[in-house]
Amino acid sequence: MTRSARPAVRAAIAGVGSWVPDQVVTSEEVERRITEASHMHNFAPRPGVVTERTGVRERRYKLPHENASDMAVRAAERALEQAGASIDEIDLIIFASSSQDLVEPATAHLVSYKLGADGAMVFDVKNACNSFMNGMQVADGLIRTGQYEKVLVCTGEAPSEAIRWELKDEEQMKRSFAGYTFGDAGAAMVLEGRSDGTGIRYLDFQAASRHWEICTLRAGGTMHPRDPEYTYFSGDGNSLRDAFLELGPQILFDCFERTKTSFDDYDVVIFHQVTGPFLDLFLTISGVPESKIVRTIDTLGNVASATMPLQLGRAIDDGRAERGSNVLWIGLAAGISVGVMATRL
Repeated sequence: MTRSARPAVRAAIAGVGSWVPDQVVTSEEVERRITEASHMHNFAPRPGVVTERTGVRERRYKLPHENASDMAVRAAERALEQAGASIDEIDLIIFASSSQDLVEPATAHLVSYKLGADGAMVFDVKNACNSFMNGMQVADGLIRTGQYEKVLVCTGEAPSEAIRWELKDEEQMKRSFAGYTFGDAGAAMVLEGRSDGTGIRYLDFQAASRHWEICTLRAGGTMHPRDPEYTYFSGDGNSLRDAFLELGPQILFDCFERTKTSFDDYDVVIFHQVTGPFLDLFLTISGVPESKIVRTIDTLGNVASATMPLQLGRAIDDGRAERGSNVLWIGLAAGISVGVMATRL
């Protein structure tokens, strides 16, 4: 934590907003879609397998005409309202997401245009499911150095676009299975400089890039610019879990040691939720009381980088987090990367 003779300016959370599509898709419907799309291969998943393996009962999918920027804009409008701020007060917009409307220009331009921002600087930050946390990290640095005063960090996640529905066999289903946990959502946050002790008080991120091939979506880049086969998400959930367990616990223990805190010092613990079984494993290993987490995986699925800001918004809405509350963030992302952040509201 920063120590200074005078109060340090930190990026403080002035407002949080989230948005989820109206379309609810149950795991039974997911299995029906796979069966219908795979009938030519005489393949069908075992009934109940999606919920059994993932803990996801339902998730939300956007409509075909909705884009990542649309979800980010809806969430941003709510965040601005909670912050009591107008879009004209925002001097930087960061679109921090694993999804995007298009390769070029930055999706942040579309968010800015749709919000009616005039004169705000914009750019994108991308780091899979840690994108939003890294967007907050960047905003914090820019606010601390005085380059910007009020920053909008937002995400619109549409991983449903990358789900493989037509399957040939069990092996292909195994590689595609992580996609059946996906849900769509938007989230946003207004950050502003404050010196009253609130804001981002601790940050630490680590990466183990040797694991980059575990979970991938390879289309659109120079590897596979036009091959439709690579427009689907592919991953190995067990290998991803093992990689997270190899790297993740130590960064959390380091946070506690450096800040002289424990789970007891936090009102809410926000954790990126990949599956229900992995969340339960985290609770067992870490010892964090389940009463301190905001469980979203069961009814929203894995909404990528929108997961954690959405959880914070729900904690505020139900009264579990308020002005002065301490919140611990624990991020996990393909690549892989992990992150820990401590904030005071």
